[in-house]
Amino acid sequence: MFGFLHLAALYGGYIFIYSAKWQTDVFGYILYVLSGLGITAAAHRLWTHKSYKAKWPLRLILVIFNTLAFQDSVLNWASDHRMHYKYSKTDADSHNATRGFFFSHVGWLLARKHPDLKAKGKGLDLSDLYADPILRFQKKHYLLLMPLACFIIPTVVPVYLWSESYLNAFFVAAIFRYAFILNVTWLVNSAAH
Repeated sequence: MFGFLHLAALYGGYIFIYSAKWQTDVFGYILYVLSGLGITAAAHRLWTHKSYKAKWPLRLILVIFNTLAFQDSVLNWASDHRMHYKYSKTDADSHNATRGFFFSHVGWLLARKHPDLKAKGKGLDLSDLYADPILRFQKKHYLLLMPLACFIIPTVVPVYLWSESYLNAFFVAAIFRYAFILNVTWLVNSAAH
C-alpha cells in the first residue's frame, strides 16, 4: 500500500511542477502546513505531552487538522507516542530506533507489534485522552472523517473554486501532500533518533 502511495505521490510531484494550476499548488502547500499542525501542535505537543491547555474550539480545529493528516486518530497516535517516550529504544517502543533506520521510519507500521509493546501498553494511562469528547468523537467516526478530510475535500475544493481538473487536484492536494507529510513525520522517528 505504501509503495503504491509513493508511486502516486511521485506522479503528483510531477503534476505539481508541470501541470497543476498555481492555486492548486498553493492549496496543497497550505494543507501540508495544516496537516503538520495536526501532528505537531495537536497529537504531539497537546495530547501526547500535555505541553499546553486548549479550549474546545482550538481542540476541535486541531482535531480537524489531525484528521487531514491521516496518521490515525489522536487517541491512537498519542498512545503510540507515549509508549515511545516512556520506553524509548526498547522493544516496548513502537518505532524503536535500535531496530534500524527503515524500521523506525516506516517498518514499524508494516510489522506486528512486539509482545513487550502490547504488554506494557495495557498499563498506559490514557484516561485524560478518553475524557475529551472531541477525541472520542474523532476515534468513533474516524473511518468516515478521514477520507473526507484527507482526500475528498482537498480534491473537490480546487475543482469547484478554480476549475482544476479532478486528476490534478487529487494527485497534488491529496496524494502528494499526504505522502509528503507522512515522510516528514516519519523522519522525526528515523533521522532524529
